Amino acid sequence: MLIQFYDRGSPPGKRLFADLENICQRLQITPDPEYIREMHRIYSMGIQGKSVLLINGQTALVDKFPSAKELESIIQDYLDDDY
Repeated sequence: MLIQFYDRGSPPGKRLFADLENICQRLQITPDPEYIREMHRIYSMGIQGKSVLLINGQTALVDKFPSAKELESIIQDYLDDDY
């Protein structure tokens, strides 16, 4: 599962990524999620946002910062789709 989080280093983004790392470690998701500060790819895809979470190339979140429990549920939905 490829998880990429695009954010320029905002405090809520850093918190979300820390939650994301913990969830991925607990669920044994590999490779590790990527924290990407360069927003050019996102903009070239036509996505406008300051924080964007892509899972397997699909937009999962734009400018939203769910709780760790909600984030885990989102990731679990993508895991279920992979099987």
